[in-house]
Amino acid sequence: MLPASMASLSSSARSIGTLKFLLFKTVLGHGDIFEEVSERDLQPRDLLLFPWDSSSGYLSNTFKHAAVYCGDREIIQFLGTCIGSISDMISGQRTPGLISKEGFETVKKQLGQCRIYRKKGGVETSDFQRKVRKAMNSEAEYNAFKSNCIHFALSLLGLEELYSKLVQIQDEDGSSSRRGAAI
Repeated sequence: MLPASMASLSSSARSIGTLKFLLFKTVLGHGDIFEEVSERDLQPRDLLLFPWDSSSGYLSNTFKHAAVYCGDREIIQFLGTCIGSISDMISGQRTPGLISKEGFETVKKQLGQCRIYRKKGGVETSDFQRKVRKAMNSEAEYNAFKSNCIHFALSLLGLEELYSKLVQIQDEDGSSSRRGAAI
């Protein structure tokens, strides 16, 4: 049996869109968006999905941390900086966020092996580089449901429409908030 906070999260309609994306890399009305590639074929603009917690089978199979490969063995990622509990994160509170670049190997050591996905149709290099530069000089608020690492990665890859759809799916009252890591 799941703890009450996890059961409430998994039964929440807010999380269906993100969970479907994480599990199947598809979103209703958008079809397949990504194809999986191997690490030896890693290229800038590839989406990386790391296990959230490699020590827990349930969490690592369900929840993922998203980052985007920038080249030169570096990734860009967006993290919440809240030191609170998991229930604080699940509650959907906004907390300060941190946009950073780190070494790919360092993150792999911290989080474990990742799955690598490439957007079908590619991503325009100049747009991606412009968004990365802008993100590196930005401040953002983290929200587990409306402005998280997945939303951030999708916006870097030019999938703002998909990002907006995920936010709208997760917004309980129907009015989506676009504050946060969208760039």
